[in-house]
Amino acid sequence: MLYKEIKKNDDSYPPLLREITNPPERIFVRGNLPDFDLPWIAMVGTRKATQDGIELAKKIAKTLTEKRFIIVSGLAMGIDTSAHSGVLTGKGRTVAVLGNGIDTIYPAQNENLANKILENCGAILSEYEPGISAMPYRFLERNRIVAGLCVATIVIEAPKKSGAIVTARLAAESGREVFVFPGQSGFPQYTGSHALIRAGA
Repeated sequence: MLYKEIKKNDDSYPPLLREITNPPERIFVRGNLPDFDLPWIAMVGTRKATQDGIELAKKIAKTLTEKRFIIVSGLAMGIDTSAHSGVLTGKGRTVAVLGNGIDTIYPAQNENLANKILENCGAILSEYEPGISAMPYRFLERNRIVAGLCVATIVIEAPKKSGAIVTARLAAESGREVFVFPGQSGFPQYTGSHALIRAGA
């Protein structure tokens, strides 16, 4: 398994990530980071996505990648998986950010998806060196990288307490745009989404 280490003062370190409050001192990358001159957009949402949310995420990701946007997400089940898959359908490049060591794909069900990302000249990225296991707090730390890499974050189906809400908050705190797709009132998958809209997203 080949990967490269990129330090914060290296020219190949993502410039937008360097601008956040607490950028990682180094990142580990498998594959190829896309051109930084292209717009990078984060797409996030619940792991327990509805079928409508899954199809929407795929459609939006495919449309954006056809317009040369780079889609960034966290390789989690649900909306993240759908976003990465939509990019691949559009024959684009996507970046998956892990909440564990660069040597392990988590969740394991997405091993094939990760391989396809790499085969299509995308990248797998982590601030954690090989051997670091997945822990809940590391996913929250991962979310600042997802938001920090991008000019904007798109939220699709986010419950009130979710990593997607954290990602959106971190994006806003870094002065990045936050876009939210609303859904039916009263559905738990949209309580966080609607709160973001009320807050000005």
